[in-house]
Amino acid sequence: MANRKYFGTDGVRGKVGTYPITPDFALKLGWAAGKVLASQGSKQS
Repeated sequence: MANRKYFGTDGVRGKVGTYPITPDFALKLGWAAGKVLASQGSKQS
């Protein structure tokens, strides 16, 4: 697997629309974030 660096010290880095922040990458990142957050459930305090 290629060593890819998508995240810097303050989040995702790069210019939107160019590698590595392509529309496909944004879609996959959003899907993955939603999957993680959905698995957390709704925890009320």
